[in-house]
Amino acid sequence: MKKFIVVLIAALTMTSTAFAQEFYKGGDVTEVNYIEDLGGSYYNQDGVKEDVFKILSDAGMNLARIRLSNNPGKGRGDGVYYLPEGYQDEADCLNLAKRAKNAGMDIQFTFNYSDYWSNGTRQIIPSDWVSKIKSELDYDVKDADFLSGMTAKQRAQIQEKLENIIYDYTYDIMTKLKAQNTLPKYVSLGNEINGGILFPFANTYDADMNRDIFELMFDDKKSENDIKCPMDWEALAAFLNAGYDAVKAVSPDSLVVIHLAEGSKESTFTWFLDKYEAAGGKYDVIGASYYPAWSNNTIETCVEFCNNISKKYDKDILIMETGFNWNETCKNGYPGQLVDIDAYKDIYPPSREGQKGFVTELFKQLQTVDGGRCVGAIYWDPCMIHVEDADGKNLSGWAYNEAEDEVEPNIVENTTLFDFDGKALPVLDAFAKSEKTVTLCFDDSGKLIKVLTNGETPDSPSHKSYKWNRKELTAK
Repeated sequence: MKKFIVVLIAALTMTSTAFAQEFYKGGDVTEVNYIEDLGGSYYNQDGVKEDVFKILSDAGMNLARIRLSNNPGKGRGDGVYYLPEGYQDEADCLNLAKRAKNAGMDIQFTFNYSDYWSNGTRQIIPSDWVSKIKSELDYDVKDADFLSGMTAKQRAQIQEKLENIIYDYTYDIMTKLKAQNTLPKYVSLGNEINGGILFPFANTYDADMNRDIFELMFDDKKSENDIKCPMDWEALAAFLNAGYDAVKAVSPDSLVVIHLAEGSKESTFTWFLDKYEAAGGKYDVIGASYYPAWSNNTIETCVEFCNNISKKYDKDILIMETGFNWNETCKNGYPGQLVDIDAYKDIYPPSREGQKGFVTELFKQLQTVDGGRCVGAIYWDPCMIHVEDADGKNLSGWAYNEAEDEVEPNIVENTTLFDFDGKALPVLDAFAKSEKTVTLCFDDSGKLIKVLTNGETPDSPSHKSYKWNRKELTAK
């Protein structure tokens, strides 16, 4: 028996990554402390109030995404909106990491490198970094006039300073994560960085940035007063390599993710990754946001995308964001963030069962990607539930208005994994741990010659099948 077990373990070790590696069914938990402090509560599917991390972990969620913003707060947004102070910052994210780890989850940690929401058209330099550059170089990188008249020498000096700041900041946060025993499995540098980071110093194409809200402008929204953002792949590679090196200096085993929007659109990824690699950019994993609402692409298209992109770049793929409506509108009747899901309107309607059906199929199909090179998918903002006061006034929102300090609507409360009252939805069933069939094949002499893990038909004289739940084998 001992000999058989040793041989079996050896055989399993030699099988594909798809078999040995756990498929991650994750969720973004960044808003949890914010929601709870507003008075929001979470309930399991039986209606019992429980810690949300326990509910998610018990359901099978095994990866928690945590997004770090440098220093959110009033006056540190885009001039019109800001994120609430005390949340998504260092202390909050370190606390969330501990809660996730205590619930048995692995961690995906995102460095936004911004005090505010960042994406393909908005990458605002953190206010603390602006102050540091002002103090050490006497350049104000939030002054539109300075940016518009900046010399090549000044630009190079600022880029060198930013590269150093990125390294030091990333190293510091990673060190603190290590000190509390919550080192991440995956670390993403920036969020949906199709346009680059830290505008206007590391853009991926020549762009025009509005001087008031520091967001890229297109077509008729452009103005002659816009700040010019020159394409600079070398700067982008230098910035991200600084983050990469800092991560590896603290945690060599953490895998660094480059996260782009438009997942399932191959041309977006080949354009970016070809240029990034040519500039010397380093990374371990390709991250992609995939929403059928915004891409109108099916799960089959997403699987094909994963197959082609992972093969071309020889990298694993992690679906960093995905989501689906469980209700057609938010509680106030607003359509919410995800609209026009035409690809699935006749298959998975915006309902509780429709959401469950889509997520179940997505998780199942992503596990068929060739070589197991899709390592998982992370659900977007599963915990950003509706919270209101005693008078029915909404308390939870995506940002606060700078002028009135009023919260904006919650545009994802109809895509969460909990209903408007905080009760777990049927979609959580999709997160249950999956099992695989393992078939051991022997030759005529009884020697183990093959281990089949994907349901293939045995062609050997004898075989025996087992169930594999990613932790142990049990006979079928």
